[in-house]
Amino acid sequence: MHQAWGEQESTPKTSLTIKESSRSGDVIKFRLFADGVPKPGSYSIVAWPVTQRGPAEVLKGVTLSSSGLAVCAGSPGTCGSPDKPDDPIDLNFKPVPGEPIRLGLVSSDGATKVFAKMVPIPLRGRDKNCSVEATLLTPGAELVLIHGSGFPASSEITVDSDSAGERISRKATTDAQGGYTTAILPAKPGVARGVVEVALKSGACSPAVSVPWGKRN
Repeated sequence: MHQAWGEQESTPKTSLTIKESSRSGDVIKFRLFADGVPKPGSYSIVAWPVTQRGPAEVLKGVTLSSSGLAVCAGSPGTCGSPDKPDDPIDLNFKPVPGEPIRLGLVSSDGATKVFAKMVPIPLRGRDKNCSVEATLLTPGAELVLIHGSGFPASSEITVDSDSAGERISRKATTDAQGGYTTAILPAKPGVARGVVEVALKSGACSPAVSVPWGKRN
């Protein structure tokens, strides 16, 4: 579901962009910009945080400006208040490193749907032209998505992980674009929290990333 959240599940020829609007301490605000969707009409914003099993509606009566910015018009049937017409919608988040922001717009009639995701604070490692990135799919990183890119196309790599001394090594093959995606379960029985080190190794490069796991304080 995480992989599909984006172009794959959106109405054809539409796109959604999540842009940071401000940052204060650990709070980051984001705005939504839609392209290829009907500007007239009403939309709902949906969000899918890692703390939930699926997406949920967070705001109804959203409209779009001429630039595609999601706003509260403040008129009857829309969100907002009349004293703040066409007020840009700022969505507040406190993401931890590697946590994805997954948002979408759905028209009131359900005919148009557009989704996007991003990781505001990436967990990423680089070596030469290669990179590996870890994305948390659960709050305590019990399930982590690992994505590597920049490797030679359709080539063999070694996937090494070390989680609190529990080491796993296996062979894998990159795709035609030199990418590789997998999921790992880093938690170790009897251990409350720790760090998993993941390295993708080829003859050309060996990027690695560290991912803290366990319940948040």
